Amino acid sequence: MTDDYFSFTNQLFSPDEVDKKPEALSGIRVLDLSHMIYGPTAARFLAQYGAEVIKVEVPYQGDYWRGSSYWGKYWKHSNPLWHYINQNKYFVAIDVKKPRGKELILELARKSDVIIENFTSGTVEAWGIGYSQVSKENPGVIYASLSTYGQFGPLKYFPGWDLLAQGASGVLSVTGHPQTEKYFKIPDFFGDFFPGYFAAMLIMIALHHRERTGEGQYIDSCQAEILMRALHHFTYVAATGQNLGRTGNFDPTCSPSGIFKTVDNRFVAIAVATDPQFESLCRAMGKEELAKDERFSRAKGRLKEENARLLNDIVSAWVREKKAEELIELGKKYGIAVSPVMDDVDICHDPWRRERGSVLEFNDDMYGKLVMEGPIAMLSRTPGRTKWLSRPIGYHNRYILKRLLGLKEEEIRKLEKERVIGTWDYRVGQRPPIYYDIKRDPIFNYEGGEDH
Repeated sequence: MTDDYFSFTNQLFSPDEVDKKPEALSGIRVLDLSHMIYGPTAARFLAQYGAEVIKVEVPYQGDYWRGSSYWGKYWKHSNPLWHYINQNKYFVAIDVKKPRGKELILELARKSDVIIENFTSGTVEAWGIGYSQVSKENPGVIYASLSTYGQFGPLKYFPGWDLLAQGASGVLSVTGHPQTEKYFKIPDFFGDFFPGYFAAMLIMIALHHRERTGEGQYIDSCQAEILMRALHHFTYVAATGQNLGRTGNFDPTCSPSGIFKTVDNRFVAIAVATDPQFESLCRAMGKEELAKDERFSRAKGRLKEENARLLNDIVSAWVREKKAEELIELGKKYGIAVSPVMDDVDICHDPWRRERGSVLEFNDDMYGKLVMEGPIAMLSRTPGRTKWLSRPIGYHNRYILKRLLGLKEEEIRKLEKERVIGTWDYRVGQRPPIYYDIKRDPIFNYEGGEDH
């Protein structure tokens, strides 16, 4: 039966079948007014599952994250991470500060199911494209304002992003090791990605409510409050009056536990949760007597701080004499909870992730092959997928303005001349790859006809 089950799941979730299946959010239109990472991540999640996401940027400038990159390293004149965050989107460039530009954005808003923005609180209202303005003409809209400190309260005007949200949420206070004054930012942009996924979940809840009632609503999604949900320590303080403090690499519910260095200079994570698991670890180490020691035989004794530290020292000495692969094989043999500590290179080439589709090599019409993350979870009937990478600023201007708003070519050229809409200048991150012939691109030069 086990073999039958796994054959069944292999077929059910096969990456080879993804493009043959429907998309869960097909027919949902999202107007993405956001920038950088937090808001675009929420919009990208919806796009991966079939929503039509239209990203609006400032002509000739674009989202600032386009020109950003780790340590100034670029790929084909673009930020590689930008492609992952903004895959499957349509890119239009409209200047909201010009009256006709604001009108165009409001026209798109009237035709949208969801709107996402993550500017400083009150900014989109000042521009005339906020929830109070849009909802009068589109009462069914789900309007999500994503910010660091929320749309009301004493910190509403404070600027913020990943690192500040990590600090304000309290998450930074539990990083690092006990009895030190060093804290560590959770890399990289955890404070943007994690809340971005929560925002997408909140949007889906609101869409479900609208499906049942016909009512739209406004979402105030606050980074610092979302990250606080990963910090249970304040509940512990309230219940016990004691500060749980920092635990470093210890899991305070498992002993022994930690990250240990191997003889081949790699690292493994080990966390023993139950008495049978501890007995298995002792057999693997050839130290069965530890499982009979009254200090360690039961989990309650192992979790005493002095006993936990002593066990960690014993495990650390054992691990230092083993290679990482040897430890993984021992884990399989004895049922030990052990895992390699993997880095980006390991994950990129990991056959398990490639087989499941959580890491994929996507071949894009404009940019070619790029290895990137696949959908966050596997759905058997409506799986997520990557359809294209990001595109230059204003790439879909004609496609969207003609198809959705019914504008004619002469109207679009007039808007370009008045700089109400536009495309890119020659800065990195904005333009197409230098080898790409944009003049021959049927979407950029869209004249009408079939959809993308």
